[in-house]
Amino acid sequence: MSIAPVLPITGEIAPVSSEAASSASRAGGPSFGEVLEKAFGVLNEQLNEADRLALALAAGKDVDLHQVMVALETASIGLQAALQIRNRALEAYREVMSMPI
Repeated sequence: MSIAPVLPITGEIAPVSSEAASSASRAGGPSFGEVLEKAFGVLNEQLNEADRLALALAAGKDVDLHQVMVALETASIGLQAALQIRNRALEAYREVMSMPI
């Protein structure tokens, strides 16, 4: 089992129009939404794998305890990181919404 690397989030500031945004994402790489979708997909796979291994261990199947613990910790750390990203995004949203126009 290998731990997936954390991909850097890079890119330019998105243009205002959706037409320009779609052309910019094709030319400059994936959009922010695509990066988030991929990251949450990987997190979901990690959580499912950890659940599968934990259930196999509880059922008495031949599963390496070390592998189960690593999978559970990897999923836990990924979930904590996702929650922190969500919290920071909500804080930023609230701060922007409270700014006077």
